[in-house]
Amino acid sequence: MKSCMAFSGCARPVRPAQRGATALALAALALAAAAGCQSLTRPEHQLTVLLAVYKGPEAAATAAGLAKELTSQGVPDVFVVRGADMASLCVGHYNSWQDKQADEMLRRLRQTRDAAGQYPFAGVMLMPIPEPMPENPWPLENAKGLFTLHVASWEAPGRMDKAQAYGAELRSRGYEAYVYHGPRFSIVTIGAYGCEIFDDPSKIGRPGATPKVVDPKVKDLMENKFPRVRLEGEEAPVIKTDKGPGSVWSQLIQIPGRDLPAVFALARPKVLYRVSLALTSAATGLTEGRARAAGVAQSLEEIPALVTALVRQVTDTLPADRNSRVGVAGVQAADAEGANQKADAAVLNALVPALERAARTKATIIGLEATRQTLDASGRSAAAVLGDPQTVRGAKDLDFVITGSVQTFAR
Repeated sequence: MKSCMAFSGCARPVRPAQRGATALALAALALAAAAGCQSLTRPEHQLTVLLAVYKGPEAAATAAGLAKELTSQGVPDVFVVRGADMASLCVGHYNSWQDKQADEMLRRLRQTRDAAGQYPFAGVMLMPIPEPMPENPWPLENAKGLFTLHVASWEAPGRMDKAQAYGAELRSRGYEAYVYHGPRFSIVTIGAYGCEIFDDPSKIGRPGATPKVVDPKVKDLMENKFPRVRLEGEEAPVIKTDKGPGSVWSQLIQIPGRDLPAVFALARPKVLYRVSLALTSAATGLTEGRARAAGVAQSLEEIPALVTALVRQVTDTLPADRNSRVGVAGVQAADAEGANQKADAAVLNALVPALERAARTKATIIGLEATRQTLDASGRSAAAVLGDPQTVRGAKDLDFVITGSVQTFAR
C-alpha cells in the first residue's frame, strides 16, 4: 500500500529545442491517482481539501481508518472517495476558492502534528472533489521506459472516463496510449521511450542547452500527428504572440516513478500558473457546466494560448439564438506570488481579445471599465462579483459576466 500525496518531480517536461518555452506542464500537476466530481450544473460544494490518496488492495480500509481518527479528534466533514484499488481522503465541501471556512480548515490542517511531531498535512490544498477512480487498462505507471509524449488533458467533471475513452480511441488507431489520473487532471500520453531518442541526453537540464529529439518516429508524432495538446477534448489553438506562433504544444514528460541516471538533472520551472474562468448568468447567478474552465501554464508566456483555449470552452455555452451582452468583471491573483508577477494582468490582457475572437457572432463583449459602470448602476461592484460571481444575479444590461483567477504553484 502506498500513499500518493505528491507526484511533483515524477512528470517533468522535456522539450525539443524548436518548442521553446511554449509547452504546458499539466502533467506535472497530475499528483497521484484519485478523482470524480459531481456534475457542475450547480456550483455548490464542488471543492474539498485533499489530505491523501492511497493505492493498493487495502487503500479503502486505510483511508477509512484515518478518517475515523480525524473525526474523533474533532475534524468535521471527513469523507473518503473510493475507486478501483484506490481511495482519496478528503475534508469539507466548499463552493468557492475564496471560501473563508476552507481557508480556516487549511490553516488548521497544515498546523496539525502527528505523534512524531511532524506536519503530515503541511502541503494540502483546496481542489475539486475527486471522482471515483475507474479501472484503467493502460496505466502510465506500468509503461516501460523513461519518457512518454503528453498529448491530452482533462480537468472538467467526467474527465477520467473521457481520458480513458480517448486512450481507447488511440489504441484502436494503433498508438501505444497510456492514461494517468490525478486529483485535478487526467492525462493521455503516447509511447514509452529511453534516452536514446535524444541527440545528447546529457543536455537535459543543463542551463543553456536543450536536447533535440532525433528519433524519427517520436519526431513525427510531435511535429505532424500530435503537435498540440488536446484540452478538454479540443486541440489547443495557435495564436500569434510577439515571439511568434504560440500554443500548448505536446511534450515529452518523465514517466512517474522512473528515476533518470544521476548524470541527468531535468530543469523544472519554479512556478506554474493555474488559470480559472467562469461565465456566470446575470439572470440566475449560476455558472453552468462547461461555463467553468481551468488549466495550467508553465510560464507567463504560455498564458495567452491557455486563456484562448479556456475562453473557447466557456463561450461555447452562450445561447446560439441571440446576441448576449457579456461583461468582464476582472481577474484576481489568488496569492501574493501571482500578484507580484502580475499574472492576473497577463490573464486579463489575453482575456478580452480572446473573448472578442471567440464570441464575435454570439455576444457583445463589454470591457472592464464599462462592466464596472454597468454593475455600479445596478448597485453592485465589480470587486464583489469577482469575489463571488453569484452576486451578479439581477444586474441590469448584462446577460453574463466572466470572471477569472490565477493561482501559482511552487515546484
